[in-house]
Amino acid sequence: MKKVLIVVYYWPPSGGSGVQRWLKFAKYLSYSSWQPIIYTPENPDFSIKDETLLAEIPANIQVIKKPIWEPYDVARKLVGKQQKISSSGLVEKSGPLHKLINFLRGNLFVPDPKIFWKRPSVNFLSKYILENKVDALITSGTPHSLHLIGLALKKKLNVPWIADFRDPWSELDMLQNYHIMKPVMKKYRRLEKAVLENADLCTITSDSWRDDLKRLGAAKAVTLTNGFDEDNFKQTLEPYEKFVMSHFGLMNHLRNPKNLWQALAEICKENSGFDQSFALHLGGTIDNRILDEIKAYPELRNKLKVFPYLSHEEVLEEYQKSSLLLLLLFNSDSGRGNIPGKLFEYLAAKKPILGFGPASGDSKEIVEKLPHSYFNFYNTASVNELKAQIKSVFDARSALNADDFKTSERYSHALLTDQLVAILDETSGFI
Repeated sequence: MKKVLIVVYYWPPSGGSGVQRWLKFAKYLSYSSWQPIIYTPENPDFSIKDETLLAEIPANIQVIKKPIWEPYDVARKLVGKQQKISSSGLVEKSGPLHKLINFLRGNLFVPDPKIFWKRPSVNFLSKYILENKVDALITSGTPHSLHLIGLALKKKLNVPWIADFRDPWSELDMLQNYHIMKPVMKKYRRLEKAVLENADLCTITSDSWRDDLKRLGAAKAVTLTNGFDEDNFKQTLEPYEKFVMSHFGLMNHLRNPKNLWQALAEICKENSGFDQSFALHLGGTIDNRILDEIKAYPELRNKLKVFPYLSHEEVLEEYQKSSLLLLLLFNSDSGRGNIPGKLFEYLAAKKPILGFGPASGDSKEIVEKLPHSYFNFYNTASVNELKAQIKSVFDARSALNADDFKTSERYSHALLTDQLVAILDETSGFI
């Protein structure tokens, strides 16, 4: 049995299925010729963990946990314990103190606040890899400081190393929130280039981002998308009686389809059948200003249901019971290559999709190939166009056929793990 050591920050994960990427890969690797070993922080700084996900993972997977120190407590003392700080260290308010905290985060903690875990991890894993005859190493970022652990181990031990990217690094749009100075940005790019050039292989979640890695200096890069777990969709659930549009996840100013709310309100005014049937279900991290915007339409106020925290299993049930699933990408350059993990679960749920994002990109290409699904550009989606798309799904809801969604099968984690096994075999010289 070959051994692969996987360095991840989230275990068990929470949030979207993109974060669950390696939990699912580890599950299916455990049935292959590769034995996954997870290395993860003992005390990571994120508040919501979905412990139910661990029930899906075979008990024989070894998990190694070591303490991590992160500077978030210092930031909370400055801005208040109730102030939300994202896992990347971003303070989401926009006052002078909050801007200062974000500036310090971006310019002092490069590439991210998890950097303090690098040295103790390299010291521990150097010994562990040799004593346990580990055949390959995978580091998963974000946080990208985990790739610096891989870089150090590669240089020290020459272990076969795959750097897996769930998000871009130096070209991630979020970096603009940290007001990074030019000399510091050069450091971000220098670290990124060292990882890209020294990793035996870089994997990333979309073709557009793969091409970006090659342009930035990756010696070898391939696409390994996120996917869905077929085990999560074995039970067929009855849909809601109402026509439910749903979205569970991040909804902020970069993911706000403003014309959609107006379109929904106008359809409710004009179509009594739609008005009586429609419901809007939202959950996850939602900007209160967006909720206020929706509630400002009298026609929508009583149709909006905001869910508290739901487990991943409960979110998947909501997908299957809904009539129309809302896909929101960042309205930004990096959104072009973004394929949210939830898109693959939408495909597995076999439901129509109403998407919003950049004018070109990988998610757009997937959605536009599906019957009864629509992809819109934030800057050009008119109210009338959205009304026509929503009415089309509403009118056809009883005639939709699950066979229309068979294209989803190629994105199952079981099949994607076969691709990963081939990558591991090649990278480690086992062919």
